[in-house]
Amino acid sequence: MLSFFLPFSERVRRANRADRDEPAPEWLHGRIEGQECIDRLSAFLVERLLEAGFDAVAPSVDERFRSCTTTNTVFLDDDGAPLPVSFSSNWSERHVAYVCGLGSFGLSKGLITPKGVAGRFGSVVTTAPIPPDNVIASAVYENCTMCGACVRNCPVGAITIEKGKDHVRCAEFLSLTKEKYRPRYGCGKCQTGVPCEFVTPQR
Repeated sequence: MLSFFLPFSERVRRANRADRDEPAPEWLHGRIEGQECIDRLSAFLVERLLEAGFDAVAPSVDERFRSCTTTNTVFLDDDGAPLPVSFSSNWSERHVAYVCGLGSFGLSKGLITPKGVAGRFGSVVTTAPIPPDNVIASAVYENCTMCGACVRNCPVGAITIEKGKDHVRCAEFLSLTKEKYRPRYGCGKCQTGVPCEFVTPQR
């Protein structure tokens, strides 16, 4: 298994710190076009591994994983009927990164790596004998100091110390950004202007 983390540049992070309520254009491009970059990198790694004679797949870009969805009925339409909304995926890059020892989770459900929480993950499953080079965190929230900075930064109050992230409230806000900034969307306020933005914070 290969898992990698590409942190956002200081320029992208600085831009997103500037406005407490609205995502910066740089952040939105980093999130959407950045994901395209990761998808291409994942496909490239798969191609090279296959050429070397190993089996390999990048689940996040494989149609067999994209065609299946898990639904949650937490939103209602105008008539009160439940709408299918998914907060889970068939492949979680953050959870794979955790299992591969890249970091541990924070209150915002982001993964705090040695390079911080602000960035994007990718992964490839392969039969190639790749020795592990990271140590899995001893606790799920090992790198989180529970300082509450992400709680204070969230423009819609979707994170609390007691319960962590409220996925519904976060998703509702992301939907608003999708309408406003289409075809891009995002927020990232819980990942910038926090002690774990670009490092593992000291306790």
